Amino acid sequence: MLMKEQSDKFPRMVKLTQQLYSAPLGDAGIVAAVESEFKKLDLAGKIGPGKTVALGAGSRGVASINLIIKSLVAQVKALGAEPFVFPAMGSHGGATDEGQRDVLASLGITEEYIGCPVKSSLAVVELGQSASGLPVYLDKNASQADAIIITNRIKAHTNFRGHVESGLFKMLAIGTGKHAQAMAIHKHGTKGLRDYMPEVARAIIERAPVVAGFAVLEDGYHQASRIIGIPAAEIERTEERLLEESKRVMPKLPVTELDLLIIEQIGKNISGTGMDTNVVGRVRLIDNDKFPEPVIKVIIALDLTEETHGNATGIGLADLTTRRLTDKLDLRATYINSITGQGPQHGALPIPLDSDREAIRVALDYLVGSVPPEDARVIRIKDTLTMAEIEVSEALQRELQGRDGFSFAELKDMQFDQTGTLI
Repeated sequence: MLMKEQSDKFPRMVKLTQQLYSAPLGDAGIVAAVESEFKKLDLAGKIGPGKTVALGAGSRGVASINLIIKSLVAQVKALGAEPFVFPAMGSHGGATDEGQRDVLASLGITEEYIGCPVKSSLAVVELGQSASGLPVYLDKNASQADAIIITNRIKAHTNFRGHVESGLFKMLAIGTGKHAQAMAIHKHGTKGLRDYMPEVARAIIERAPVVAGFAVLEDGYHQASRIIGIPAAEIERTEERLLEESKRVMPKLPVTELDLLIIEQIGKNISGTGMDTNVVGRVRLIDNDKFPEPVIKVIIALDLTEETHGNATGIGLADLTTRRLTDKLDLRATYINSITGQGPQHGALPIPLDSDREAIRVALDYLVGSVPPEDARVIRIKDTLTMAEIEVSEALQRELQGRDGFSFAELKDMQFDQTGTLI
């Protein structure tokens, strides 16, 4: 044990069910939406027999992304063309060919499932310069295709605010330009993302055979709710509108001030920063430290997702962690990603405790201040994507009881197994 326990009392917790926006397409709806949107684009003049089509897929855990890509492959093949998928994910996967292929596989995007080759390479070609003089890069395999189609979720970015944030434009710029483009943009910090990233995306649309983008909107339960096919020339304008729509339904914590947030797992498939900064409020970039809210005294990250392959980027947003998390770390992947994104603090390791119990005890005894357990404002979540069912402490139950859209189960003591892991 690192620190002497000052108390053996923990806040009692209760399951809180939040009523979130729900509009799932379901598997059949996803396939139908891709087919319908693809037909609307009328790409037969650009995609046909003998043509090759590069489909860009990223590292984010976009809902049903493997089924969406599989459906796009089927539509391209129906026109007689030859599709292949390439990783459009900047420096993720440890900035290696095989690492990025593995990231796609962890999302279900394998050659066997989608029915076409996956071509993973960090090699790029330079397409000239953007309006501000940044080099413009493009995945070499994609550059040799007759057409390029990208797919991504539209949502608020974790590092900045702009007219387009995390979506098709960002994937075009930083994703399809691989590690080279990620470095060129991220070294300018927030300005690079807000101002230079759109310039690079515009340049790629102008100079490469980008024919369309498929935007995915998710509901509050991390389910695909809309899929929109967009002609290349209309991506920026359409994405700006869809971003506002996405922000309106984005799930959040039910309060803006907390003593302690316990996050069961973080990972790149959850958010580019492991835990979504829009949910936790902390940004910790060189030129952007935080968003106005929420304000959380202490954050504990308990574990990594399997899909993140040891990449713990974002662990530095937490104050405490556990040895079961640090035992899974791929330091190289974490450090490359954190440095590339101008967020070295994202890769900084918080103090690792031997168990969940000890981490929570240290937070309550030493870090949140002189707050008795029954008054501590504590929330426990699975991850920052999963907000429909969470646990809140009895103090927060008293505050939230009776509000519309919230329902509570029975108050229970925090429970740990013999190893000190939260049950």
